[in-house]
Amino acid sequence: MADGVIAHEEVLRHVYSFLQAYGYKNTLLALQNESRVPFNTIDVVEANEQTDQRSSVTPTSPAGLERAVLDGQWDTVLANYVHSLLLPMEVMFDLYEHIFEELLMLHGFVHAARAFFHNSPIFVAMKHSSAARYARLQQALEVKKNSFVDDINTPGSGPVPVEIKAKREALLRTLQEVITWNSEPYNGFLPAALWRLMNDGDSNSDGFKTNSLKRQRTNNFAAPPTLPSAMFLHYPLQCPKTIRRKIVFDNAEKPISCVQTMLPSADTNGDAFAALIVGKTDGTVDFLAVDSASPVVASVGHTDGVLSLALDTLEEGVTWVAVGYRDGSVKIYNTETRKLVRRFSQVHSSGVMSLIFAGAPNPALAGHHAWVVSGSFDGVIQVLDIREGKSLQRIADAHQSKYVLSLCSLMGKTRGVASAGNNGMLCFWSVSSAGLRQAGPARALRSIHASLKEELPTRLLAVEDKEAEGEVLVLTRGQRALLLSVRFTDDATNPVVVSMRCSICIPRPVHAGCLRVIQTPALATPLLSLFLTDREGTILLYNVEMSWRLRGEAATGGCRMELRPVDESSVVVVDHGEKVEDLNVVNILGTSTSLLAFSPSLSAMYVLSWS
Repeated sequence: MADGVIAHEEVLRHVYSFLQAYGYKNTLLALQNESRVPFNTIDVVEANEQTDQRSSVTPTSPAGLERAVLDGQWDTVLANYVHSLLLPMEVMFDLYEHIFEELLMLHGFVHAARAFFHNSPIFVAMKHSSAARYARLQQALEVKKNSFVDDINTPGSGPVPVEIKAKREALLRTLQEVITWNSEPYNGFLPAALWRLMNDGDSNSDGFKTNSLKRQRTNNFAAPPTLPSAMFLHYPLQCPKTIRRKIVFDNAEKPISCVQTMLPSADTNGDAFAALIVGKTDGTVDFLAVDSASPVVASVGHTDGVLSLALDTLEEGVTWVAVGYRDGSVKIYNTETRKLVRRFSQVHSSGVMSLIFAGAPNPALAGHHAWVVSGSFDGVIQVLDIREGKSLQRIADAHQSKYVLSLCSLMGKTRGVASAGNNGMLCFWSVSSAGLRQAGPARALRSIHASLKEELPTRLLAVEDKEAEGEVLVLTRGQRALLLSVRFTDDATNPVVVSMRCSICIPRPVHAGCLRVIQTPALATPLLSLFLTDREGTILLYNVEMSWRLRGEAATGGCRMELRPVDESSVVVVDHGEKVEDLNVVNILGTSTSLLAFSPSLSAMYVLSWS
């Protein structure tokens, strides 16, 4: 990070302190909701003779929270303690579910419980993210539907049952863990820093230094006299909403897979240009220039349709592209000459759904990876030796003979492979000279995190940058995307450790996506910029700060929660005139950054830009 740049979270923390000190409660809550960086700090205000009923100051303290929770004073808990906090959604679900059950079962306030259940935004969120839990509470309310009069004398008049006390104590412990108590007065850091910046700026603009009234502080966050250019953001804040170019194909030629690469131009200077490699339903693979949308050279063809593409890119060398076809064949092409490097004819009995390059770099192949690994509708994973031109390994029961939906290389020291199958399981494979070896049993997502009971993986996207260590984005069949970190160990009883780093909630079922890691001086950590598409054709942007990379290997437990996208765009749906259930997106990086959107159900591709 550049000198003089304050970390994003630290900036927000000082803004939060200022807003809380000066009573901007609604703004404080809104900023937490939008930034997804929690403050969760409550000022300690002890009750005394000066804090009477006419005062606008509400007493808040750890003892007051404990008393309110254990006595079941839920109006006090919500209004004085919880309302201004950004708590994890699971904590909110537990709290609101318990309040609902006390209203309904302990006190018999049926009408109040019904109003609480139907009008609270927390239960609306529960309905979308935890349908089974919501249905159970709804069923409990239905059982009481014939109770027209709240009977406050029967259930709630006696002593509180032991199990209710135990739940209250558990909720109290949870709240005590997430709340930070502040008994110190506001230090005025933010106004002081702004005053120093303005004071320095005024004096410097006149060409001489005036005596400043500011105190000399040894503070790591002192504002620099001038803002460095590195302070500018380098990541998208909204979805591209302009159609820069529309690439139209014949009706029989619909794009089904696409990757972007840089190719040298035919000019004498040999400058590289951004190119698209497009696999189509008629079996042809086009090589198109992004700027002109015109073919670079003639297409390469096949007798059956394309299903998947994968790139093998070298820092200094020629890029190869592997093509998987509907008839089970795999071909590898040189992207510069378009010449065939290797053909594997019908190594699968059904279509090749996913491809990756894997294995150690082979000098005999000019430094390219030794293998292509393919996954198919036939349930088989093939390890194909490029130099020998034959299958090195055939894994027939990778996912209990179900479809292999997606393959992904794990970057960094991990150097493994992950696969997702139609049986709802993830498999992790270590790489050796003999091929792939499964590390541990197949994993259901619910075994990785308890909140993923109903989620099934469909697509895997590798996180690729120099600091990546086995990070993979898992798209599910529902409304979640998960960022996992995978690490292989030498422990035979636990050969692979899988940690969930981030859980992303999507408003509607997710279909596809693309990602890239952005290093920006404005943030202390890298930023994972995600473009996801839902089953209606909407493009959604998420910017995830990769804060787990700061915690090192010793970090355990917890993960980030992204509850809503930064921005959404329906530009493709509007142009097409109806929803697009299978929209895909690809980042285009070159002289200018743009986003490619395409679909097997459309005979056109859209190059989208921000201007």
